[in-house]
Amino acid sequence: MTIPFEQAEHFTIGRNGNKIRMIVIHTMETPETPKRARQVWNWFAGKSAPQASAHYMVDATDVLQSVEDLDTAWAVGDFPLNCQSISIELSGSASQTPAQWADVYSKAELANAAKLCADLCKKYKIPAVKLSPADILAGKSGFAGHVDITVAKVVNGGHTDPGKSFPWVVFLAQVQSLL
Repeated sequence: MTIPFEQAEHFTIGRNGNKIRMIVIHTMETPETPKRARQVWNWFAGKSAPQASAHYMVDATDVLQSVEDLDTAWAVGDFPLNCQSISIELSGSASQTPAQWADVYSKAELANAAKLCADLCKKYKIPAVKLSPADILAGKSGFAGHVDITVAKVVNGGHTDPGKSFPWVVFLAQVQSLL
């Protein structure tokens, strides 16, 4: 899959000697609208970008990249874990309900994300399994939500995305079916 690339303003070159062992799923905390991935992609690349970035932005129609896989995105608020992970931003919010994650837009978005994640799993030998906060701290390999990093690192007032209703079982089954 050829993915358009535009460099984020904020990132760290390299991975500080770390191996990629996790894929971290985030939500953009935005409405699910057409071209939302492109909007966030441009925002990360702009001069007024926040002190943050992600490797990929995904919505129902686009998959875009703003940090090279072998570089470190400023995504999870913990430098060592940033160095060990690839972060993917999905259009939508942590407050989405199960029905909202099952609508036409989200199904298309999750299909795009599953294809990207399957490619990343193959490339970096990451299993399509959900990690608990304890697994993250133990150095295991797999998938986590930003919330799991928050819990693992005990960040008060930290992130809750991709939310309690994110369809992990369905999403990881999609990824697994593409491996």
